[in-house]
Amino acid sequence: MSSQTHNNQDLHFDADFFQQNLPQHYRSVLSSFQEISRSFILFHIVFLSTIAIEMTTLIGCLSIFNQSVLLAAGLGALFLTIFSYLILLFYQQAKKPEQLQSLLNNFLNSCKSTIGLPEGIAQHHLSIAGTLLKLSSYLQDREWEFSRLYLLRPISKLAKESYKRDVFRLQQLLLHAAVDEHLKQIRITPTDLEVHASLAGTYINLSQLYKAPKTTDGLYAKHEMIFDEKFKIASSLAIEEFEILSQYAPNDPWIHEQLAEGYRNLDLFDKEIQEVEILLQLKPHDRDILHRLGTLYFAQNFNAKGLKIYEELKQSNFKRAEELIASYGKATHAQNLAPIGF
Repeated sequence: MSSQTHNNQDLHFDADFFQQNLPQHYRSVLSSFQEISRSFILFHIVFLSTIAIEMTTLIGCLSIFNQSVLLAAGLGALFLTIFSYLILLFYQQAKKPEQLQSLLNNFLNSCKSTIGLPEGIAQHHLSIAGTLLKLSSYLQDREWEFSRLYLLRPISKLAKESYKRDVFRLQQLLLHAAVDEHLKQIRITPTDLEVHASLAGTYINLSQLYKAPKTTDGLYAKHEMIFDEKFKIASSLAIEEFEILSQYAPNDPWIHEQLAEGYRNLDLFDKEIQEVEILLQLKPHDRDILHRLGTLYFAQNFNAKGLKIYEELKQSNFKRAEELIASYGKATHAQNLAPIGF
């Protein structure tokens, strides 16, 4: 009875209306995010400029400040400004995570009100997860375009790196929220393979975020072990989802295509080759899959296997056969035979 009610409610989901209203939610989030980042940059600019002016004035007028009272007042003003800057900086840094979390919560509430479906219904969680992933991707794609707004301003390097940190923090929140939505959906439909595939993709996105964090080199070096550990955890969770897919649908080409793509994103090329080999078994006459397998063989220095595939493609007059043989030896040379510099 409950399932039937849920199905009836699903029928009332207006996907077109939801998609049409998403852009305004994205714009609102990005605008608010820019405002948060801009205010933090402005805070740095104001205080650092004030400190620089006070120091310049103090040094330039040192001969004038021959009276100890004036010199003490000038030094006192400088120390007060520096002290205020450090105190407010600590406050700003503590406040920013709360601002980003509030931004995420407002976005989620806006999407939930637009979707018009209560929690516990399949379409609700999948749609919300999709918006979170899309916003994360959109934020990453627009990172440089947004950050270059600060390039002509003072302390541009500080501004750019601060913005990159904020992008990383918000992307992290978005991807974790997307994982939560997938998990809620899996508890409702535990064997929905499409949901497991989507969750695996989300874990891959999260692992790539930790593998190449959008932060300053100094911050990454300081927390390198934490980032590496997070990367391994997210990768392991992605692989586990792939294993679930393989167990439930061992002969489904779409599943193995997802597995191969996922392993490629995780740089697990041996496992990717295994999945493409299975794909070829399931679709033995697909020349594109055979070409893909040959490319992987050459890339991993399995040249004998790659040549065998090349001969097969050439005999069948496959138009991309020459493209395949052009990759012969490139991996070996690039990895092992690069010139030694003295």
